Amino acid sequence: MNSMNYLNEAKGIFSELVEWRRHLHQNPEVGFDLPNTSQFVKEKLIEFGYEPKNILEHGIIAEVGQGGKTILLRADMDGLPIEELSGLDYASNNGFSHTCGHDIHTTIMLGVAKLMKAHESELEGVVRFEFQPAEELLTGSQAMVDAGLLDGVDVAMAAHVQPMVPASIMFSEGPSLAAANNYRIKVKGVGAHGAMPHNGVDPVFIASEIISATQTLVAREISFAESAAITTGGFESPGSRNIIPNEVVLEGTLRTFSEKTREYLKERLPELAEGIAKAYRGETEFEYLSDVPVLNNNPELTRSVRAYAEEAVGSEYKVTDFEPMQASEDFAVVSAQVPTCYYFIGMKPEGVQGYPVHHPQVVFNEEMMAPAVAVFLNSAISWLKDNK
Repeated sequence: MNSMNYLNEAKGIFSELVEWRRHLHQNPEVGFDLPNTSQFVKEKLIEFGYEPKNILEHGIIAEVGQGGKTILLRADMDGLPIEELSGLDYASNNGFSHTCGHDIHTTIMLGVAKLMKAHESELEGVVRFEFQPAEELLTGSQAMVDAGLLDGVDVAMAAHVQPMVPASIMFSEGPSLAAANNYRIKVKGVGAHGAMPHNGVDPVFIASEIISATQTLVAREISFAESAAITTGGFESPGSRNIIPNEVVLEGTLRTFSEKTREYLKERLPELAEGIAKAYRGETEFEYLSDVPVLNNNPELTRSVRAYAEEAVGSEYKVTDFEPMQASEDFAVVSAQVPTCYYFIGMKPEGVQGYPVHHPQVVFNEEMMAPAVAVFLNSAISWLKDNK
């Protein structure tokens, strides 16, 4: 079959894609707790002729085809605990939002599943669809893998929307997204009245010193030739303006590309925090919340998928490169075990200001859902044919 026909087929279901996406967009759920989202996905898969199975409570897999090799196509489903301020008439209003575009990822994969079922007779192997919870926690992928997701899988594909880049399909070979180690630090002091700090040990002050000191780890202990970032995004201090609390909680993230740098900073962060706390008569409890490696795009598979993408969209859409970035993605857990291709979909709407993912005003160009469906569809069918 002419690969360009897949694009025409995807455009033919565009109104359905929009309907599904806007339903998901209005009803975001977060973390592992996705009862309504997963039910919607399962109902659609059953409607298309699949027999979906749960992995974890709200993770889903479904398969089409038989014999030969198996390619995994993954979409994440979870939203974020961010109030949406997009102004869209289908904006969410439950305090959660799909400001990272996972509603679009889920919609695209539902579109692929619908069309793939119609092409089942062409398959020379198996396509396994994965709908994953808790990507934003950076723990969902590992949980799915631990539950048997990759049993029998030969290669895997996934994609992510990019609302700051105009319509395009973007690829990168090798290390493409940073490793991520999210952490929590409990800083313990001794509570006191704010007017009498000498009677206590101030964990707020200690925590602020820790935040400042973490920046020196990268600036003074990591070579400028390496890439690393440490960011504290959460600072929870109970009480009132005139109270020194007993403890405060910091949450942050460590991002690296080098395994050597990653291991060094993973050791130094808790060491630094505890050293500063002791200097001011306090204590710390340090906990790593996630452990996601660098996402490596297998060069051979990525080159193949790029060629399949060019076949699928022709000259109608731009196929280009993206530079490795410090963002992280728990699909990296999959890339550490099977050859993987993870690509980006440029979705900046024309004529509007672009906002990054996780911004409350971010918007996406829905027109790019159809070519993304075509890329997945042609890639899976063609890869199985070329690698039987």
